[in-house]
Amino acid sequence: MSIDVRAEGEQGAPGVGEPGRDAVSGEGARGEEQPLASRAKAVTLFEDRAEVIRVARAQLTKGTQRLRIGGVSMFVDDRVVEARTDGPCRITAVRVRRVVHGDRVMGREEIEALEREAEAARARVRAADLALDRAARLETQASQLAWQWAQEIASAPRGIRKPEVLERWKLALDRVDAAAAEARAAAADARSEHVRAEDERRRATERLAEGRQERPRAEAWIEVELEASAPAEVTVELTYRVACALWRPEHLARLEGNRVTLSTWATAWQATGERWEDVTARFSTARPARVANPPRLTDDVLSLRRKTPEERSRVVVEAREQTIATAGLERGARAVDEMPGVDDGGEPLVLEASHPITLPSSGQPIRVEVARRSLAAEVELVLYPEVHAGAHLRATLTNSAGEGSAAGRDGASAGGASGERLAEAPTPLLAGPVRVARGQSLVGRGKLGFIGLGEPFELGFGTEDALRVRRAVDEERDTAFLGGVRIRRKVTVYLSNLSSTPRRLLVLERIPVSEVAEVEIALSDAAGWSVDKDGFVRGRFELGANEARAVSFGYEIKASSGTVLPF
Repeated sequence: MSIDVRAEGEQGAPGVGEPGRDAVSGEGARGEEQPLASRAKAVTLFEDRAEVIRVARAQLTKGTQRLRIGGVSMFVDDRVVEARTDGPCRITAVRVRRVVHGDRVMGREEIEALEREAEAARARVRAADLALDRAARLETQASQLAWQWAQEIASAPRGIRKPEVLERWKLALDRVDAAAAEARAAAADARSEHVRAEDERRRATERLAEGRQERPRAEAWIEVELEASAPAEVTVELTYRVACALWRPEHLARLEGNRVTLSTWATAWQATGERWEDVTARFSTARPARVANPPRLTDDVLSLRRKTPEERSRVVVEAREQTIATAGLERGARAVDEMPGVDDGGEPLVLEASHPITLPSSGQPIRVEVARRSLAAEVELVLYPEVHAGAHLRATLTNSAGEGSAAGRDGASAGGASGERLAEAPTPLLAGPVRVARGQSLVGRGKLGFIGLGEPFELGFGTEDALRVRRAVDEERDTAFLGGVRIRRKVTVYLSNLSSTPRRLLVLERIPVSEVAEVEIALSDAAGWSVDKDGFVRGRFELGANEARAVSFGYEIKASSGTVLPF
């Protein structure tokens, strides 16, 4: 049985094909014209949907006619379906039809075999019932004979003590017992056979019921009504959007010497039910039909009160960890004078695969390489003694035009047909997970934020096992006569190079930064060190092979009287 589950919506001239004109219902749906075969030609995946271009060939006759093009998903967005043709015809209406078929699990021959099996099982049940009834009657008869024998023997018949009379009574009792045992055995066999027959009947009935069940099978097609001025064979091209398909960017950074090869992959999924085989795949950052609302403004209530005399007489200083927010890196070379934000020029970014791909409708991810660039990198060993005892390999890069990169804007093709080499077209780097590797060895995973074109950024490539660092802090505290406080701290960093190769290191430390005039912080005894406005202290040192070295710096904290320090 087939049921039309949707009233169609038309595009084009009204009155062409009323909703009830081709309603699909009952057994007649199976005898209707089969939809035309079609294939997906190109697919553009967005953040939460996909746009499909599908083509089909049809033989037209002169006059008005209707084409049914199959192979489309049930999740087609009816509002954006478009149709085009190259022949001597005019398209008057386009609509999506959805049908749910009820398909039986088994065929007619299998169901008839199950019916015969169920009837045979019911016959065995009836035979078992009759056998059980006969066995029950025999058992009852044997019980009655035993009762009668007991009644007769209780009356003490004449000559009971004679051997020949006693032998006849014993023989009669043996016959009664044998009949009772035979009746009980027959009853037990009948009950067992009845249980087996009932089980067979139940299983046969369940199999028959399962075979008669109907499973819903959803099907959709796009109906195109057109008027042809002459008979011709034409190509109909459909463009529509469908849900249950998406993509996300992923990167692979490979460090080789002083260059980083950065490959961008599009990880795509689809569970639309369509067959996307050898399609031209594009991956867009556009958000079609996305509704944006401005943020709501709320009142920011401020309160004011007078300070107490105790609060006016002293300053309480609080210490906090502050994350320094910057638009990109302060170091590295910028390829543009003014850095763009997340804006990509007001046009969506489109990446295209370099060769046709096959994306099965299984919900499993498929990775497609869409861009590759080779960037010069400033590679250095960085130590953070306060947080880690090892050295980190850091590469600073600039997202500029690299050798062998690929992407496109506004749908421009960016991939070669062979896929061996991707064309050069510098683009921003999209945010996503990144795998980092040194040569052929994968060393870890991380996250990459949005990197605009020409913006510097950094990537970490794991730790260097041959370098070790240890940190020690010494503190002296003095209280002045008028109540001021002076704290002197000395930070000593012990560096060790366990390898046979000289290394150049960047050591990164930090000191507090004062935001009030009552507290002053100054760097002292810091030969080879430099400090920036955010309190980060940097020192560059060279370690020879198998060398251990101690470097240090100091800083002083001065607080005026009436100031309460948090440490």
